[in-house]
Amino acid sequence: MHLTPLQTVLGFALLGPDARIIFDAIVIALFTLAAIVIRQRRALFPVTGLLMCAAGFAFDLLATPGVAVAMGWAPWAGGVALVMASWGVIHLLLALADHFAHRTRAHFSTIFKDLLMVTLWGVILMLVLRQDFHFDLTPLLASTAIVAAVIGFALQESLGNIFSGLTLQLSKPFDPGDWVRSGNFVGRIQGIGWRSTSLLTRSNEKLEIPNSMLAKDALVNYSADVVGSDLMIGVSYAAPPNHVRAVICEALGNVPGVRQTPPPEVFTWEYADSAIRYRIRYWIADYAEVDRIHDAVATALWYVLRRKGVEIPYPQMVVARAPKPAAGLDENLERELMNELRQVDFLRDLSDAALRLLLPGVVVQKYGAGEAIVREGQEGDSLFLIRAGTVEVLAAAADGRTVHIRDLTRPAFFGEMALMTGERRIATVRAHTDAELIELGRAAFGELFKNHPETAAQMGEVIARRMSERRELLAAAPQGDGAHTRANWLLTKMRAVFNLSLPR
Repeated sequence: MHLTPLQTVLGFALLGPDARIIFDAIVIALFTLAAIVIRQRRALFPVTGLLMCAAGFAFDLLATPGVAVAMGWAPWAGGVALVMASWGVIHLLLALADHFAHRTRAHFSTIFKDLLMVTLWGVILMLVLRQDFHFDLTPLLASTAIVAAVIGFALQESLGNIFSGLTLQLSKPFDPGDWVRSGNFVGRIQGIGWRSTSLLTRSNEKLEIPNSMLAKDALVNYSADVVGSDLMIGVSYAAPPNHVRAVICEALGNVPGVRQTPPPEVFTWEYADSAIRYRIRYWIADYAEVDRIHDAVATALWYVLRRKGVEIPYPQMVVARAPKPAAGLDENLERELMNELRQVDFLRDLSDAALRLLLPGVVVQKYGAGEAIVREGQEGDSLFLIRAGTVEVLAAAADGRTVHIRDLTRPAFFGEMALMTGERRIATVRAHTDAELIELGRAAFGELFKNHPETAAQMGEVIARRMSERRELLAAAPQGDGAHTRANWLLTKMRAVFNLSLPR
């Protein structure tokens, strides 16, 4: 009895006819039983592949008896048997490979597996037609090309989705399980199919986006180790921005899920009608938690800002009348400012009447951390007293480097040399933290010297003593006989600056 094509491939030449029939029957029974068991348990192998193998061996069994040869169905039954069994084996092998390649993922794309399966099936079919049926494939291939062109023209959109899916698979802009945004759609990738890509939204809705649309639109992938999330908040104009920034960072440090590396960022973003708007950027590890963490951050900010006395204003419009000119300083404020001025050594011994002449020239200024108050080399006509905060004194070295000289806090002061002599600033002073300063201008001292000429000499002596302690800052001054010469030089400078006629 002749061998069928399938038996030839399996190498059954050494088996007798009865043995080959028994083998076919056993294989059919095994594949059928396996298909039934797998269908019930949903095991690894697909039922389709098992049934195709069983069908292939069933056709091989039909082609084996002598009656099949006599009736003339042996050739086509043997060919169908080889095709069906080969297709079943290909189906099972690809399913097994796919399983081990993606067993760590819940969802994955089957587009390459399907393409490979169809290609192999086509190759097997053409080989059987050519070898077993002696079919000339040339006219078939020619007509196939024409049919393919017609089908391609008619199914442009569908083919576009297929090739877009292939492009997404090759470029790998995302993996199954990644959170992505495409246009207005946000979701977790489930897998890529022939026509579309499946996403699961945060509302647990399954979304199918055509592959061609996904390939054309901008795609945002949130699968990085940390992902940034922004929140805008409006805060009262009365709250200093650096203070608001510190309060917000403190709040973000206590919110579960907000990463501290990289640290959160707070930007002063916009001066709106009723509030200063701040843009807050914080970092999270899992984009799936973005809504929950956003809620936690917004809630924490309300409580922290409330405790710190920072107002989150309602949208409002304030109409203010111009205040009437004040007759003078409030008594308590006047006493407070006079106490502040007496912290300066060359103002300490002035009488209350003389000191009050300086009060009209007093201006309380606020500086944010990092702001330059005075700059080295610039002209200046004011003195600064520190009420709150810390400032740092910087100077340019000979090699061009900026050198930190020292930090100053309350009750220190600076700027007296530029005020009294008209010389340029000899150092840069910058706010190290938010600082509140009293600025005292040259016009106020001019009024003091005109009404109390003797104070100029007294102040000159005090400043001269300070100059003798900082000789390196007075390189331009005459090098006479010590502090007395410096006092005379300083008085000469003060006469020129304040236009005074002082006794020598």
